[in-house]
Amino acid sequence: MDDLRGALSRYGFPGDRERFEEELAAAIGAAPTNDFEGAAAVVRAYRHRVHIRNSPGIMAALEDARAGGAGT
Repeated sequence: MDDLRGALSRYGFPGDRERFEEELAAAIGAAPTNDFEGAAAVVRAYRHRVHIRNSPGIMAALEDARAGGAGT
């Protein structure tokens, strides 16, 4: 978890670290005792966001889509 927090702070999209903490707290608060599936789903989602942010191909496609596909 500390590694993910550090990666979100350094490589995540703006606001990712704060939203991660909020969503993680909500998932843990809503979970029955000893059920961490919701928290695990939050961790997987944000781990994926760090992966996306560090993938030049994905980021180029996002920029292209934001520009209305002008690069295609």
